[in-house]
Parts: sequence; C-alpha cells; structure tokens
Amino acid sequence: MFSRFLIILLALVVVSPTWAQKKYPYSFPTTPTPVSTSDSKVTYDLSASFGEQNGSQYQEINLGLNWVMNSFLNWRNSLFTRLGSAVENVSGLDSSLRVQTTSMTDDNAFGFHAFLGPGVRIASQNWNAAFGEAGLIFKLGGIQLGAGIKSLQYFETRTDKNKDPLPKNEQQVFVILSGGGTL
Repeated sequence: MFSRFLIILLALVVVSPTWAQKKYPYSFPTTPTPVSTSDSKVTYDLSASFGEQNGSQYQEINLGLNWVMNSFLNWRNSLFTRLGSAVENVSGLDSSLRVQTTSMTDDNAFGFHAFLGPGVRIASQNWNAAFGEAGLIFKLGGIQLGAGIKSLQYFETRTDKNKDPLPKNEQQVFVILSGGGTL
C-alpha cells in the first residue's frame, strides 16, 4: 500500500516541472509570446486545523511550502503535527495539487483566493491517507483570512489511545490567518 504512495509522489515530482513551464501560443508565422498572467513563485504559509475522532478533539499545525506554477495551479507540501490529549500524536507530510483562482483589486489590497484539489498524506504510525481539500481565503489589506475543509480517506485501520478502532474517513476544518509570504 505504501509503495503506491511513493509511485504517486514520484510521478508528481517527475511530471510537475513540465506543468510549470510557461505556455506559448503558436500561430504561424508569428513568433511565440507568453500568455501566463503571473510568474512561477514559491510561497510559504502557516495554518491550523481541528477535528474530532471517537469523541476526542485534536488540533493540527501545518507549515506549508507552495510552488505556485502559474495563476491556476499550485503544488503544496506541508509538514504537519497532530496534537491532542486523548489522541495519538502524528506527524508527517501532506502533498497536494491545487487548482486555484484569484480575484484581486488593481492595487492587490483586496480580493479572494479559492482552491481545491487532491492530495496524499504520508504520516507516522501508518496514518497514510488520500485526501481532497477546498478552501476560500479573503485578503483585506495586509491580512489574509480563510477557511476550508479537508476530507481524508485512510488506507489502513487505525486505533485511538484506548485501542478503539477509528473510522476510515475523517473531515477536518482548517483556518488560515495571515497567509504567509513569498520566498
């Protein structure tokens, strides 16, 4: 099961540089010109999420590194750690490919950013999962505030601290405050 994740992750690493290339329209006999509305860039963000498993609340802290390939595609890799008093502490990496859209004012001070996409979670204690996520972020001056939902489908049976079985699927709500920055 874990080997499938590695194959998917390897495919993303090998194929994604091709997606990052700028697109050029070719109309014979003119020369190519770029169509991309924004350049490729790397950004970072900090977010928090929360959820519940077997009646116990937990929180996750995420530090994300985003490769914004163009105005509509983002490859996000996020280190996370899950904490809670009655839950197993789990750490790992979430990797997702997000389709996104952004609408901002001319001075880039106000607007919104929406995203959705699939991903894979590689985690300690065999808490590996596939997930889908979607979110909406509002920009108000220098502050970014957003929220979203992540639906995880675990590959293996898990148990909580009391050795009670956990469901194969789980939903998390996450909150983004201040968004991060550009490298």
